[in-house]
Amino acid sequence: MKKWAVAGVCAAIAVVVLVITLTRPSEEERIRQVLERFAKAVAVKADDNILARAGRVKSELKETVADDVYVDVADLNIRVASRQALADSATKASLMFNSADCELTGMTIKVDDSQTTAKVDALALVTGMRGGERRIDKRPVHFLLRKDGTWKITTIDVATSRPD
Repeated sequence: MKKWAVAGVCAAIAVVVLVITLTRPSEEERIRQVLERFAKAVAVKADDNILARAGRVKSELKETVADDVYVDVADLNIRVASRQALADSATKASLMFNSADCELTGMTIKVDDSQTTAKVDALALVTGMRGGERRIDKRPVHFLLRKDGTWKITTIDVATSRPD
């Protein structure tokens, strides 16, 4: 009887380990989730007030970007070199746009062999309302991420705006 109980416990443990292994997201999926969360965090909601936006942006960026994140948007003359500076810039976007959404498409994710750094190329599609006028901006964007427990964005390099 004891042998069957031990065998049953071992089988149950094996099933749990197998389920966890098969349902655990891949590194690429975890990176994609971080980038999608980041894009959602910097979106401008139509009913945002500056204080609510600042709090939400700061909280979400703490989960998605490194303290020393570097962001470069050359044609807009935006260069920031910290999470706080990025949060400040993202918060100010609500002063320029009534609403804005960012969608990252066509992601190409390359994780290094040690699975501690990753490079991602994507197309950022920003759709915003400014002064009652809808604007669409497409830009290639390059991300570098580092994994130290969780994936965090360390560099964002946004290319010149692409024509439609």
